[in-house]
Amino acid sequence: MDSLLAMYIEVRYQLEDLTYLNLKPPDNPENSLFIGSGDSHAAALVAQYASNHRAQSCYPTDILTNPDILNDKTAYFISISGNTLDNILAARIAKKKDVRTVAITRDPRSKLARLCDDLIELKYRTTGITTSGSIGFGASLLVCLSLVKKVNRLPDLTCLFEGADRMSDSLLKAQKFSSYIILGSGLLFPIALYGALKANEILGIRSYAYTIDEFFHAPIFGVTKTDRIIILGNTSNSPRSSLLHGDSNRLNFSSLDFGYSSQNYLSMLLQSLFVIQLFMIKNALQHGFRQCSFLTNKKILKLSSHYIYA
Repeated sequence: MDSLLAMYIEVRYQLEDLTYLNLKPPDNPENSLFIGSGDSHAAALVAQYASNHRAQSCYPTDILTNPDILNDKTAYFISISGNTLDNILAARIAKKKDVRTVAITRDPRSKLARLCDDLIELKYRTTGITTSGSIGFGASLLVCLSLVKKVNRLPDLTCLFEGADRMSDSLLKAQKFSSYIILGSGLLFPIALYGALKANEILGIRSYAYTIDEFFHAPIFGVTKTDRIIILGNTSNSPRSSLLHGDSNRLNFSSLDFGYSSQNYLSMLLQSLFVIQLFMIKNALQHGFRQCSFLTNKKILKLSSHYIYA
């Protein structure tokens, strides 16, 4: 089975498997520190934004350079494999400082799980084929969010997915782009970051995530007509909408309006996630891909794996 097909199947698994997650009740967000890299860092940021910045997030390397970040915190280490080297090194530092540690991982027998005081196991199905992370990120996102904000029940995931399917189609273009720039503010910024990582892994091209405000302060000056800019969030009613859609701009802006109130933040978060996942898969297939790009670049994949894993 090709990795893109496997990824699509796992994206569909989310509609069932995310509803069966054992979501923990909030646990003192003010004393919570969420730690992860890559997709796991994006999940950590969800907790930070969902808690109105009462909880904090950081990379494991931040702890290696400044262990005092851990002071008076419960440290949640997020790693699907549970074997990322920097997380393990940071968890060892936390143990020496007598800080409570919790592993959020799919593998309860991993080095990280065995090292930490407590475990939150991410239980979900996979195809058994290596893909760019999808259901693992969705599960991590929800677990991290539930630790800072009560999740009574999930919205109708099938309905959100169907809407996301249509929205992802609206983003498809025949043109090939030299890079993707994905913008989002608040809770949508972690999804923008996740989207940029998927463009790297699946399409094999440069991609970046910015908050909308930050983008217009400086990164916009490096943008050309061959760059694709996707804005997650409503711009249609903004007084600045003409700047994004005017003929004089000649930049490749696309924006998605999820149309949810602040009370329906979970629907917005999950639908935006589904849109990103489906768009990246469809975009790759449209341009003749059958495999995620990172799997075909054997030398770089080997270098990446040697750096990341213990």
